[in-house]
Amino acid sequence: MSTFLADLHIHSRFSRATSKNLTFRNLAAWASVKGLDVVGTGDFTHPGWLAMLEDELEPDESGLFRLREEGDLHQEIPGMEGMELPCRTRFLLSSEISSIYKRGGKVRKVHNLVYMPHLDAVKTFNAKLAQVGNIASDGRPILGLDSRNLLEMVLETHPQAYLIPAHIWTPWFSVFGSKSGFNSLEACFGDLTSEIFALETGLSSDPDMNWLWSDLDQYTLVSNSDAHSGANLGREANIFHGPRDYTGIFRALKGQLSATEFRGTVEFYPEEGKYHLDGHRKCQVVIDPRETRYNHALCPVCGKPLTVGVLNRVLELADRTTPVQPPDHPGFTSLVPLPEIISEIVGTGPKTKKVARMYLPLIAEFGTEMQILRSVPLEDLRRHSSLLAEGIARLRKDQVIRQGGFDGQYGVVSVFSPQERASFKRGKTLPGVPLPSEKQAGNTPSSLAQGVSSQTEPRVVYQPNPDQQRAIDADPGPVLVLAGPGTGKTQTLMGRIERLLEQGEDPQRIVVVTFTRRAAQEIRERLRPLGEAGNQVRADTLHALAFAFWARKLGTPPVLLSEEGAKSLFATANPGLSGQMLKQTWETMNRDRELGKVISSKAYLAYADQKSVWNLVDYTDLLAFWLEQLQEEDVSSKSAFSHVLVDEVQDLSPLQMALVTALAGHGGEGFFAIGDPYQSIYGFRGAMPDVQGHLQSLWPQIQAVSLDTNYRSTQQILDLAKGIFPHASGLMAKRKDEGRALLFRGATAAQEAAWMGGKILSLIGGTAHWQADSGHQGGIGPGDIAVLVRLKALIPLYKKTFEKMGIPCAVPETEAFFKDPRVAKILAQAGGVLGIMGGEAEAICPDDILTRGPEHIARHVGDTPPFDRIFWASTPFTTLVTRYKEHGSWAGLLNAISLENEMEQIRAVSQKVQIMTMHGAKGLEFEAVFLPALEEGLLPFVGAGMLTGKIGGQEHRTDVDEERRLFYVGLTRAKQRVYLSYSKERRIFGHTLHANASRFLKDLPVEGMSRRSAKAHIKVQEKQLSIF
Repeated sequence: MSTFLADLHIHSRFSRATSKNLTFRNLAAWASVKGLDVVGTGDFTHPGWLAMLEDELEPDESGLFRLREEGDLHQEIPGMEGMELPCRTRFLLSSEISSIYKRGGKVRKVHNLVYMPHLDAVKTFNAKLAQVGNIASDGRPILGLDSRNLLEMVLETHPQAYLIPAHIWTPWFSVFGSKSGFNSLEACFGDLTSEIFALETGLSSDPDMNWLWSDLDQYTLVSNSDAHSGANLGREANIFHGPRDYTGIFRALKGQLSATEFRGTVEFYPEEGKYHLDGHRKCQVVIDPRETRYNHALCPVCGKPLTVGVLNRVLELADRTTPVQPPDHPGFTSLVPLPEIISEIVGTGPKTKKVARMYLPLIAEFGTEMQILRSVPLEDLRRHSSLLAEGIARLRKDQVIRQGGFDGQYGVVSVFSPQERASFKRGKTLPGVPLPSEKQAGNTPSSLAQGVSSQTEPRVVYQPNPDQQRAIDADPGPVLVLAGPGTGKTQTLMGRIERLLEQGEDPQRIVVVTFTRRAAQEIRERLRPLGEAGNQVRADTLHALAFAFWARKLGTPPVLLSEEGAKSLFATANPGLSGQMLKQTWETMNRDRELGKVISSKAYLAYADQKSVWNLVDYTDLLAFWLEQLQEEDVSSKSAFSHVLVDEVQDLSPLQMALVTALAGHGGEGFFAIGDPYQSIYGFRGAMPDVQGHLQSLWPQIQAVSLDTNYRSTQQILDLAKGIFPHASGLMAKRKDEGRALLFRGATAAQEAAWMGGKILSLIGGTAHWQADSGHQGGIGPGDIAVLVRLKALIPLYKKTFEKMGIPCAVPETEAFFKDPRVAKILAQAGGVLGIMGGEAEAICPDDILTRGPEHIARHVGDTPPFDRIFWASTPFTTLVTRYKEHGSWAGLLNAISLENEMEQIRAVSQKVQIMTMHGAKGLEFEAVFLPALEEGLLPFVGAGMLTGKIGGQEHRTDVDEERRLFYVGLTRAKQRVYLSYSKERRIFGHTLHANASRFLKDLPVEGMSRRSAKAHIKVQEKQLSIF
């Protein structure tokens, strides 16, 4: 058995800011030069690098990988021609994953290393990860995935798959980092913390620093180079003794009995790391933790926040004043890279040809860099260069001069003093300037370990304001609450429910009507803390309530058409209609039905007859049936509900409004509606914006309460939005911080998208170290940012641009096919037959029919309820057929669906920049909102036909007032920042659009703003709105 060195954290050519020369042969060559026996593959999550891995490497018998072609490695390194370079390297499957997410009210940015025992495990893991986010845009994928959930995915992949938190102290991207980290591992990994057994110290810390904190005593401390090029391999490494294999390394790091032992680490001097001390690089200010505390963590030159370094953060969490090495932990050795020592001697940078001309012959004569630094006899080195021998002698005695790195700027560790280096240039050898025997680094960790403490944030408790309280306490008679954006609408609604329950109202006779299922779910979640009474309050959409009424009234639930199914049935019933005429007739009919009109057109009658023949209903039928039943009854005595609370009342159509007011009865007692006419954006579905006028005509005694205190946005954002409706009463911001709005004009849509991506990177502080070093110092999480567009057709450009820039982003997805109720019935029977689903499933058909596949089920079942020919032609069923064929069996399909369900849960908690339509953003809020494509024709939208010139726009009726309200909704989603943009040229609907800025921009308070056209070569041209 022998000792071997392993560097298990590197990157590929597909990661940002890495050498494009990186191949596995190049890595193996440099590893042989450096003296490394095992190297991490890095970036196995990237499809391109994984393909290169399978092409260039092959597994050996140890669970590691070796080069398929090991000869002529010297050709990989310029200057080594003619020198022998034996291949000694094995590769271990590794990757780094960047997680950016929000936890505990704070944006967290954590990098984690993941290791896998074989390629099958890698591919399984990658398939899961690809469901969470884009793993192809960067070698180190950037995901909005909580570290705890990532760890769970790793553990589920293979028993010997493991995760190590990377460079745990780096300010920007680590588990303990000062900018976005946690104060304990438990806070990060929760119930899975016990599965963590090793921590990577990073370049800016060493084991001594980590041994100041007793919480870390139980963990193996590893060190790796985090190399972005072959030449940087081995800056730090791990020492093992014994068999060189995957299982041995895994067990040794875990502290389990193994023939392979972990013998400690080779370390960078932590001062050389670029985040060791505190500082502000722009002002060239570098200070130690005591000065930082004295200056309140502000730069003494410019007053801006300092980047708090690793040493400060270690001391903040430390519970010791001097390092205490745990008795069962090995020690470490600190080294300076050989090219840096040579550069001191020759007086040029470590990457120059002059250094290489001295470095490579040393490798050829004495062996590896590690051997030269650690074990080659000094007298042998002295025969080659007395200065080199002296420098390495000092290094081995730890007689070095240290100047700490800060704020992204590498530190300097020297073996010769400035006077000595100056004398070398004059041709002298050793001028005799003595070096101190103690380390010259200013302050040691133990000398600074006093008085550094963390601060806690104050806790905020919500209390209703006077206007909210008036609404909550209003009399039982009809009440209309006019709630502007961010004024606490949902909180007021919940307050009203709580008050009713306190007054002894029967919870089963209280109903909350919401506009969306998402809003209903939110209400139900808020009701749970109220106990049993809260669980008995009914909260749902009007369509869901109507469906339940139908089933209760007639004794059986209706066969309900989906929107897609209804449209398909309408087309079937009207074969004479097609294309644009079919679309217009369908939309007009739906709108007229929601308006409560009596329709007698042939198209509608044919559709109604077809529904009757096939015993089907659509969503409007549900509402019409319920309303008809209510109008026939004595509502005051037979209504199921004594209190009807309506959310987003301005979005109701006349039919829906008639239904909810009928539920309340003739006098409106118990009716409580809340909404904002300025946010009425569903006129195309028949919504009535003048809801106040309508309700007052119905119930003159109705109480109206206005909520004007905004808890979401800054006053600057609210004043900006007021420009859309200057005659409306203004909202007053509760928060006192400053807001920001920027307007950008791009020459092209691509330029606009790139500008947006740059701004997003600034907001989240970058997604990589190099971006943080370049001044990206934001504190907003990806999930706190939204890009809101008028049309879905605009989404792909922004998504593609952001993914290319490494920004985690998401767009709304269509509901999975297996969530269709009738598809679920088929899958339930299939799962029952296979014995992989609990409980008894309803038999749809004989088992022998089911085992032949979905198409045989369709032929056997036909129109037997709840199935029908519309369902068999629907997208959910045809997708089921396609997916069944892809997987070849029910077992394969059900396994795939199980994985998709698991990934959906992960995606639900992953955090990404949201790209969605303005309509889809209704009811949401974000720290920063981007509103791009603000061009005339797109906002207000005049129709695809008008934009492309195909038709005169008759197919689309532009309601400018509603488009104005839609823009208002978009603006008021923002808490603190709004970014408005438009471009002179845009490709959409297959045509190039040349347009001016939207007319709505002229309504904003932007007088005095300088307007210039962005040239094609100008990357950023923005103007801050003058109201700020």
